[in-house]
Amino acid sequence: MNKILNNVKNSRTNSLLLFAVYFIINFLFLIKYGIRQSVVPFNILIVVFIAVHISIFFLRKNQLLTKKINAKLVYLLTGVFALIYIVFCHVLKDPYQLNIDRWQTLNFSLEYWIHGKYIYDTYNFMGNLSSYLPGQLLLALPSYLLGNVGYLQVMAFLLFSYTILREFKNNMIRFTAILMLGISLSYIYEAVCKSDFISSFMFVAAFILFWHNKFKDNYFQKPVMLGIGLGILFLTRSVAVIPLIIFLLKPFLAIDTGRKIKVSGAFLLTIAVLMLTVFFPAKNVDYIIQHNPLALQGQSNKFVMLFFLVIAIFLSFYVKKISDVFYFSAYIVFLAMLNFVLEKYLLFGLGFYDNLFPTTYLAACLPFSIIAYCFSVRKELEKEI
Repeated sequence: MNKILNNVKNSRTNSLLLFAVYFIINFLFLIKYGIRQSVVPFNILIVVFIAVHISIFFLRKNQLLTKKINAKLVYLLTGVFALIYIVFCHVLKDPYQLNIDRWQTLNFSLEYWIHGKYIYDTYNFMGNLSSYLPGQLLLALPSYLLGNVGYLQVMAFLLFSYTILREFKNNMIRFTAILMLGISLSYIYEAVCKSDFISSFMFVAAFILFWHNKFKDNYFQKPVMLGIGLGILFLTRSVAVIPLIIFLLKPFLAIDTGRKIKVSGAFLLTIAVLMLTVFFPAKNVDYIIQHNPLALQGQSNKFVMLFFLVIAIFLSFYVKKISDVFYFSAYIVFLAMLNFVLEKYLLFGLGFYDNLFPTTYLAACLPFSIIAYCFSVRKELEKEI
């Protein structure tokens, strides 16, 4: 098994597969929403989309362009995209027309949370209940206080860019990663619609890279701080636990009992405090059982999710480098979300062009696929030297 995984990770095919995951996520968005507009002929959109992505994939092969990409250009690209995403947050004057309810649900959930009201018994304008866990509410709080929940995507973009700049020293790789996220149709969609889904996974990816760079010799130097961070991220999206397991399970089992207790204690206490903040306003325990986010927070069948969790646990023991964490996370999260999408089609009969068809969920692996692709490209370039 170890030999098979090593062959996959070290193969040039790995770069192609990771880029293909990124391509598929955004191509599906183009097909679903591009056909609904009439400004640009759909066939032209397809041709331009494919041409742009082929150019990005072969960018590392263009010696003339790679030599011209310097740090100033990378920072300029980051600043330009940050400004563009701020503008995207203000594009829609009437978001209700799109029949997308995440922004409104996040908005009133944060308002209720701040004012000590119970969140999970209020329907949004589309008749759906809030399923936000307090970890996500905490991460989205700064954007709400700034007056626009859409700013969450801007913050996530800047955080992602910062972690890329810290991890990769090659300006071509930095430029490629920031460009891939900046032009990602799925991320643009999130920003325009003031959604928050992808940001959860971007915070997880950024946390993993930051913690690795800060404490690469020993991830458990700050066990209490680590436990608090894991508790917050655990209470964002259920699937977010997959990359965290792949990242930390193996080293966690190897540390001494004292630090295990500190990490676990801080983790459980953080979860308890955050859950108390959302459940305390409820009328009684029965009311919490009837109206709670836990039943709505699963992105897939419980048995299927258990299957992917088992795979994540299994793969965690084959992690040798930080790049492995992102390789495994990109593929497993993508497959888990693909399963959820197929469930909606096979079990509920939702067609691809149905407004409720969850193409957005595939984008959960977007930050992991981009970072994993960059690791793979760096490995290729190091072999060429």
